Amino acid sequence: MNLKIPLEFAARFAQLGSNTYIGQGGLIEFPELISIGNNVSVEAPHSIKTAIGDPQIPHTGPAIFVGDGCQISRGAQITAHPKVILERSVLIGPNVQMEGDISIGEGSWIGANCRLSGNIRIGAGSVVKANSIVLDNVPDYCMVSGNPASIIQIYETSSMNWVDVSDHDHAQAILTARSQLPLLSICIPTYNRAPYLDICLHSIFSQIGNNELIEVVVSDNASTDATPAVIDKYMAQYSNMKSVRNDTNIGGDANILYVLQLGRGKFVKMQGDDDYFLDGKIMPLLHELHSHPECGVFHISVINGNRPTLLDSGMSNFLAATTLYAAFISSVVLRREDLENIENPALFIPSKFNQLYLQYSILKDNPNFCIMYGNIFSYGGAYNPKYSFAEVFFNGYPSILSHFVGAGLSAEDIARVKRETLYHYTIPWLRDNKATVTNEEFEEIYKKYYQDEPYYEDGLAIMEAIRQS
Repeated sequence: MNLKIPLEFAARFAQLGSNTYIGQGGLIEFPELISIGNNVSVEAPHSIKTAIGDPQIPHTGPAIFVGDGCQISRGAQITAHPKVILERSVLIGPNVQMEGDISIGEGSWIGANCRLSGNIRIGAGSVVKANSIVLDNVPDYCMVSGNPASIIQIYETSSMNWVDVSDHDHAQAILTARSQLPLLSICIPTYNRAPYLDICLHSIFSQIGNNELIEVVVSDNASTDATPAVIDKYMAQYSNMKSVRNDTNIGGDANILYVLQLGRGKFVKMQGDDDYFLDGKIMPLLHELHSHPECGVFHISVINGNRPTLLDSGMSNFLAATTLYAAFISSVVLRREDLENIENPALFIPSKFNQLYLQYSILKDNPNFCIMYGNIFSYGGAYNPKYSFAEVFFNGYPSILSHFVGAGLSAEDIARVKRETLYHYTIPWLRDNKATVTNEEFEEIYKKYYQDEPYYEDGLAIMEAIRQS
């Protein structure tokens, strides 16, 4: 904690995060009603107070909430009546005044000498230009200016650019069109995993709320558990969620494709119902999509640590960068126009790896891809007993890649993949899971697909040793 205020005063806050700086020489009333996150800077002089009154009287949460990464410049005057909420990474310029029931969305910027008054919401990613007076709501990803402030620019998802606005009617036309074309659709296939789905949806909506650039689409594959109730709960709260329920169970892989095709976004992201976004990871993902509109395939690499984003092209390079991990559905983001151009998107559904086929089909016509490094998920680890890892490892994966020999991949690529799959993935996986799988099944499927490989006997001997251990 990097404080200038006395420690005994700091201890009175409802919350005071780490690496947070509060300049000395300001006025802070009722710190018991103020929550300040991590990596926040509050410059002096400042005036931060609440109109609620006695902090000993029970309240539902803090009256003033300052999210992680917010920067509040000198001269700020903030009066909550009854609440002021600054979401993550909000920038407040010098001499800004705000009073009322005010909420400012993640990543927004309030310019110098602005005044915000009343019951208003500034959307995520929006900008209030200097010297403006804001008396009304500002939608997500808009720029406003003037007294009273009005919209002068809007982020348009169709062009992925900020466009000038001529008047109110023009602004409404752009906003209406944008509501039909989100930047990102998070597409979740689900079946009988109500507790996992609940956590998954919470991990998403706790970060995005009703963000107009992101929609969440759920396809319930005729679940017989509490899944419909979980979906209804989030549908009632968030306008950027939609769902469908299949009359019958169409199969997991067909449901993955179906929910992807329901997404309206410029980009569609597969999301496992038992994979949960870590806090603060969705908006950086959105920024990467905005920054690389030429890419047809995005892969989120969760195993290689944090590295700079890689931009590259070509199937062979994509294979080298992603290997078997390209089949992890929650790591896959596709540009929707490229997905819609695939002639037969369901071709490899029986393989259990159809998501891999979709990626390479896109790369055949649009070779540009993006690899984003960093673990952005936690995992519920739901287990599907009907999933044959042996069939997927030994047949599904190399069979799909073989489909693209001469169209971006070579026979040498496939030979290398088969060997890597055995030694780098299958054998380590078999050792870790030997108590829950039937080794005989692995060996039989291995014999079927690997009997002509020069290392066949060595692989068989290793699997036998694992079985006997």
